Amino acid sequence: MTRSLTGKTNVDNGDYTAMTWFTSTPVSFGGGPDFFCRDSGLICKGLQSLGLPCKSVMPLPEHPGDMTDDLIRTEAENLARPEWWSGIGASKVVLYSWADFRYRRMAEAVRDSGAKVFLNLDGSGIMSPRVTPGLYFRAVIGRQVRLHGPLIGILTGALRSAAYRFYIPFVHEPGRIGHMRAATAIGCVNPGALALWRLWARTYAPELAERMHLVPNPVADYLKYDPAVPKQDMVMAVGRWDDEEPKRPTLLAGSIAEAAKRRGTTEFHIYGNPGRVLPGWHSNLPSDIRKRVYLHGKVSHTEILDAFMRSRVGLCSSSHEGSHVASEEALCAGASVVAPFRVELNAMLWYVSHDSGRLSVEDSSRGLAETLLLELEAWDRGERNPEAISYYWCSLLSVSAVANRIRKLLE
Repeated sequence: MTRSLTGKTNVDNGDYTAMTWFTSTPVSFGGGPDFFCRDSGLICKGLQSLGLPCKSVMPLPEHPGDMTDDLIRTEAENLARPEWWSGIGASKVVLYSWADFRYRRMAEAVRDSGAKVFLNLDGSGIMSPRVTPGLYFRAVIGRQVRLHGPLIGILTGALRSAAYRFYIPFVHEPGRIGHMRAATAIGCVNPGALALWRLWARTYAPELAERMHLVPNPVADYLKYDPAVPKQDMVMAVGRWDDEEPKRPTLLAGSIAEAAKRRGTTEFHIYGNPGRVLPGWHSNLPSDIRKRVYLHGKVSHTEILDAFMRSRVGLCSSSHEGSHVASEEALCAGASVVAPFRVELNAMLWYVSHDSGRLSVEDSSRGLAETLLLELEAWDRGERNPEAISYYWCSLLSVSAVANRIRKLLE
């Protein structure tokens, strides 16, 4: 234990004055192996692989399994103090703080310490009722309908939309603008989000538009197609299925059940916390279908990656995402992806390019199932090339490519 600049103890063991790069998030996530497989933690590993000294910074408390060699934890208030950042030798910092107005002081503190800031915007870009009112209000009402049903949802969605029309510009946007002005460079995670964020910038802070770049969330370098691992007639879905509103397990279950009726040889593997919906659904499937549908629950990241290597298709049922890391991992493993066509899920428009999958125009279980069947038939006919899919997407999504992109932006 050492003394922090406030005189309180913290856990940044050792002397970091020789450090240059840091990644950071204002939320106290667990700092174990899973953290360093995605997002901020994986970027830290990617920068290290480029020969750059780097650690991840998060607030206390400590979590069981924290990888202390790569992690600094400190009091949350230190993250908003420029002298703390300069005291650990920060010259370049990758922030996963989402331009949230609540974390504006953190971004400004890093900038005021003299460090350059890369800000990750992991969102679809549908953020403002002033800039994209139609998209914004449709997203608000759609979420309320998913939560409360059509009658109450439309009513509460309309009321929320009216309130947000005034609340967001006057309460959220000033903090978001200040947060983003602290950044040297800003990364948007897919081309659609980049376009929408630039529209936002043209409205509120035109100078920020030129700082915005396409920088996706990364995938580990070791995840790539291996011709020694044959692709099987297998579909995978990965998610936190207990988070029902965004992940939509009911849609996933219906689409898998419908597709499984039509294809008697395809296996369906579902990973992640099964939540409330999936266990009961799975137990009630007809036995001839249930034996080909596997509900694995939460497993290690390594087990998920091994399954992606054998899968043909990664299936996404989400209502909205900035990026969908499970789909990115599927692509790098040489699988194609299938998802609903939704503006709030605009990352998927990018992921299905270059013969890498398809979208369901009908956002329903039947529509998603039919699209999945079409994609599997494309594999049957040899119209999908796993080596080409993997090569193309690894060149864009691998952590070495993403970290190198960030390095160049902060040079």
